[in-house]
Amino acid sequence: MEADFTQITIQLLMGLAYAIPTLFFIVISIYYLLKMGSQIDGILILAGNVIIFLCIVIGRILFIQFAFYQKWEGTIYSYITTAISIVSVIGSILFAVGIFLLMKKVIKAKSLTS
Repeated sequence: MEADFTQITIQLLMGLAYAIPTLFFIVISIYYLLKMGSQIDGILILAGNVIIFLCIVIGRILFIQFAFYQKWEGTIYSYITTAISIVSVIGSILFAVGIFLLMKKVIKAKSLTS
């Protein structure tokens, strides 16, 4: 089956739209690291978001491969997407821990100034 270029483009654009908030967080965390130096919270936030972004991109590419080019059977695709989801959860955990450490630091600094 010949893949429809329009449908592939729509899928790629939808993946990009889904990834825009993650790209925004990557830019913010890079800015934070540049201003504050190598802080563990900033590194965790950046690493988590890069992992999440890569999972979004890889997941979208794999979906296009599965849906339009029919490269794999459904069970193989299911195993691959499950693995990507597990990696994405790890990225989300890193992000959450980084945000927690940053909030803890801000709350501590605020309580010292009060």
